[in-house]
Amino acid sequence: MNSKCEIISVGTELLLGQIVDTNASWLSEKLNNIGLNVYYHQTVGDNFNRLASVFEQAQKRSNIIIVTGGLGPTEDDLTREVAASLFETDLKLDEPTFQEVQSYYTERNLTMTENNRKQALYFNGGEVFHNKVGMAPGLHFEHKGVLWFFLPGVPKEMKWIATEKVIPFLHDKGLTEGKLFHRILTFQGIGESALETELLDLIQGQTNPTIAPLAGNGYIMIRLTAKANKEAEADKLLDDTEQLVHERVGDYFFGYGDQSLDQQLVHLLSKHEMTLSACESITGGQFASTIVANKGVSQLFKGSIISYTDEMKEEIVGIPHNLLQKEGAVSEACAKLMADNTQRMANSNLSISFTGVAGPDEVNGYEPGTVFIAINYNGETKCEHYHFSGDRNQIRDEAVQAGLKQLIHMITS
Repeated sequence: MNSKCEIISVGTELLLGQIVDTNASWLSEKLNNIGLNVYYHQTVGDNFNRLASVFEQAQKRSNIIIVTGGLGPTEDDLTREVAASLFETDLKLDEPTFQEVQSYYTERNLTMTENNRKQALYFNGGEVFHNKVGMAPGLHFEHKGVLWFFLPGVPKEMKWIATEKVIPFLHDKGLTEGKLFHRILTFQGIGESALETELLDLIQGQTNPTIAPLAGNGYIMIRLTAKANKEAEADKLLDDTEQLVHERVGDYFFGYGDQSLDQQLVHLLSKHEMTLSACESITGGQFASTIVANKGVSQLFKGSIISYTDEMKEEIVGIPHNLLQKEGAVSEACAKLMADNTQRMANSNLSISFTGVAGPDEVNGYEPGTVFIAINYNGETKCEHYHFSGDRNQIRDEAVQAGLKQLIHMITS
């Protein structure tokens, strides 16, 4: 079966904004994780005719439908009745569920009202999923080849029945072969239409993985989606497709997903088994602090030298006195040598250096906001010249973020 899943959330309180519908997003994620594609979300109030219309539409266009809500004991809980009408079947009392409902009231010395019998009703010819964390059971019915599942709207109960009953049921039916794995690539400096044009033939010819451009706030994302039985298999598919994307638009790539740049960099260093060191002047250790805020960096980050003054650059980093006199500490030549010497001392795969002017005064004719960032990558050194704006701390923040982007780009290009 080529799955077309639909999730229907029932409850007027959802439409009024009195309750946020977290059930639909949770179910979508779980279905996605077992390789089932969710095509539609619908929300409908507690009204017989509108429920009937929504159910009829879902029956025509989807083959796996999960409904949450409307299974309670009150008069406006109409989900069972509307579904039974669509299925052309009647509702029967499930004795084990009814016994559980009775026991709930008896154990608490409460009087059970007659309408609570409603929670034990199920579809004649269907299946009952007993609820271990609440009273209303989950229900299943197959109608004209379409699999319907009905779950309580209470999130705790819905999640338990979905996890313990519905997902195993779908596994047993052989509907969950393959799982969807995603990778988000983030790009800056290129518009969505231009990026899509560069990748158009890949997008049009996609099978597995698929490629989907997504617009972001000041950046563009590409979502790669692979279907595979194992993560290692998916990683291979995603790696191959990502390489094709990088060959087209790699100059604009700066990271993965919604992770912060430092998280992305640490991920890349770990993935490629690389080590990093730093030499900081203008950033004064801020780069190192940003990196070590991440878990598991002790095997990746060799450390940072804070060479804030010319004396430290000369005595500790080994910048020649005549270079400092001739070129100045704020210069491409100094930045490159800072990266080179630190890489050699640390014996790291990469070394990055920061030197510049935070302000408020000029240095060697350079205005505040001037920053040189150099990276030595296995013996080859490249330097970028930046002009940032803002106060001292804003300039230093911008420098750290630029350095992270520069490293990510260098590793992935």
